[in-house]
Amino acid sequence: MSPSKWAEFGEEPKLKDIMSDPIVALIMARDNLKANDVWEVVNKAKESFEKKAA
Repeated sequence: MSPSKWAEFGEEPKLKDIMSDPIVALIMARDNLKANDVWEVVNKAKESFEKKAA
């Protein structure tokens, strides 16, 4: 993932790219989190937003 790729206005990295970043993995390990823990919360939030939008 090239840092300059995200330097443009309006362009944001995908969550899957952020979650695969080694520094993010280190921070999650420090906080005693696993990627599955985060994805579970993300999926619950997504389901909640979809229900409210329906």
